[in-house]
Amino acid sequence: MTAKNKITLQIASIYIFVLLMGFLLRNYETNNHYQWIIIFISIFEIAMICYITGKVDGEPLGSIGLRNVSIMDIVHGVVLGVILYLLYTVPVELFTNMSVTANRPLPFSEMPYLYTLLFLSFINKITDEVIFRGYIFTKLNQLLSSKWAVILISFLLIYVMNLSKTLSFNGLNMYGAFITTVLYCYYLYYFSRKSIIPLIISDCLLIILRAGYGYIIWEAIYSFF
Repeated sequence: MTAKNKITLQIASIYIFVLLMGFLLRNYETNNHYQWIIIFISIFEIAMICYITGKVDGEPLGSIGLRNVSIMDIVHGVVLGVILYLLYTVPVELFTNMSVTANRPLPFSEMPYLYTLLFLSFINKITDEVIFRGYIFTKLNQLLSSKWAVILISFLLIYVMNLSKTLSFNGLNMYGAFITTVLYCYYLYYFSRKSIIPLIISDCLLIILRAGYGYIIWEAIYSFF
């Protein structure tokens, strides 16, 4: 088996497995232990990627972007998160009658479920970044010479994975998946550290901002006009 055939088989096998896990999670949404199922599957998928990278491929985890956290990782993650939030919300402010500043969250004390939401989202985002921007992105770059081909395939794989969970087409979800993929892949291409830690931080910040706390950013923007 050639090296490229091996890479293609690895990508296909991992992706099919992730799709199957997505269908499984969707069928257990009403289960009382749904949260624990998410945690177990996420940990299993991350462990699987780490095992394949270290034992099967014989490469360090740093090769898929799992590196020690640095101060600059945090800074980059915050900047990416804010940029991504604005890219998500600017079309809403400019082209619709909706206002993102109108949706403000309740205080944390009145939203106990928010802690669970953030925790589960955090687990999901770590898993997605390890699989898609860590392992699959790295392997696609070994397989293809065109960066835009890698970005396009990465976008399609991520969007189809999310589509398999919802089973419904949504233009906003497609837009969100596309701009996220382009921004994150651009970051991995042009920053030498090649760490996915900033992407995980960015994802988690985006969750908080889209939960309603992004109104602070928009009020700061409006204060200049």
